[in-house]
Amino acid sequence: AKEIQSKDRNCVPCESLDNSTLLKQNDVKDVLSIKLLMWTIHPDQNKISRKFTAKTFQCAIDFLNAVGNIAEREGHHPDLHLTSYRDVEVTLYTHSIGGLTKNDLKLAEMIDTEIKVCYSPKWLKEHPEATVTSM
Repeated sequence: AKEIQSKDRNCVPCESLDNSTLLKQNDVKDVLSIKLLMWTIHPDQNKISRKFTAKTFQCAIDFLNAVGNIAEREGHHPDLHLTSYRDVEVTLYTHSIGGLTKNDLKLAEMIDTEIKVCYSPKWLKEHPEATVTSM
């Protein structure tokens, strides 16, 4: 596999981040309400997450693999969860400083724009905002 050079990444190296790069809660909420409509503030407040039900197990795995490819390319890695064989959750935060940075918002945007998802028809009907990312 080709090693990704840092100049090819949109996310900045986490080693260069400190607590001064943490985003304010209100700023994150503003971005979620305007630009990242499928993402919500995680219950612990220092993370954002996106949840959905895929049509099949394979659709869920395909999405997770696609997220993994973007994460490797960017050098910024989310927490990925698959439960009940097709319920997916992606949780983003900058692990090294325990909170949200611009890297997390950039990665969320990349996931939303670069990956098309095969959603459960029932779930998609209940979440029309996801239509733009649907296969």
